[in-house]
Amino acid sequence: MTDPDNSSFRTEAERIRRVADQLCSAHAALRDRFARRQFAADVAILLLSAWITSMAFVDPKMAQWLTPPRLDSQLWIGLLGAVTFGLTLIQFKADWRGRSEAHQRSFTMYAEVKREAGYFLTTSIDIPAKDFQRLVDRYDMASDVGSGIPEQEFLPLKQHHKMKIEISRLIDEKPGAFIWLAKIKLFLRDNR
Repeated sequence: MTDPDNSSFRTEAERIRRVADQLCSAHAALRDRFARRQFAADVAILLLSAWITSMAFVDPKMAQWLTPPRLDSQLWIGLLGAVTFGLTLIQFKADWRGRSEAHQRSFTMYAEVKREAGYFLTTSIDIPAKDFQRLVDRYDMASDVGSGIPEQEFLPLKQHHKMKIEISRLIDEKPGAFIWLAKIKLFLRDNR
């Protein structure tokens, strides 16, 4: 016997899949953004530290060569040290690595919800009530435990997701299309 609410289960499962897909895109974008910032800060700190170290242990005449013109090498070492220390403090306070990892965890949880909802929608005409409840519970857990999307980021991330879907459809139809040209085409289409 079928559940009388099965059509509402299917409608809600479709909504959960759509929202989970959008949240996967949003968390992936934030994960990548914070990972890039962390990488850039790591590289900058390493290069500045290497520069300071090389200046401290080289001949003073060579240190002048590593210093900008009309600047004392000791002052330059101090400035580089201050910038390195400042970048380290910013990196510590911003915690880009931790934020990237948190968004990766959220991405993983929503991807599992999306996969499970997609499975129900493609393999089953009737979604059993207990399976539907498990899907809703996993979705709620991802929402409760996962990282949030900052309010000011929501609309740009939603736009990013919708653009990704449109460009993916275009590439399905025309695999040789340039992605940047597809973005321009969508921009012109939507802003007339």
